[in-house]
Amino acid sequence: DSQGFLVGIITDGDLRRLMTREGDILENTAEDVMGKKPKSITQDSLAVDALNLMEDFKITMLPVADNDGKPIGMLHMHDLIKAGVVS
Repeated sequence: DSQGFLVGIITDGDLRRLMTREGDILENTAEDVMGKKPKSITQDSLAVDALNLMEDFKITMLPVADNDGKPIGMLHMHDLIKAGVVS
């Protein structure tokens, strides 16, 4: 948003579902397509907490927010695998 807070995210699943429903999605805006209030973690969260959130909600990527709640990055399941959190 105008203050730098994350207001939504578009996933490949969102796009697949939209294409199934509507076919041609080229006229949609990001706001039309995005999932509102996406799951996220803070930069101080433990990796295992991120993993649990991903497993609970069957997602492979999480936005990472700073201590003010503003997005600073994305954590992918592959990052956790590389770090040895997932075996």
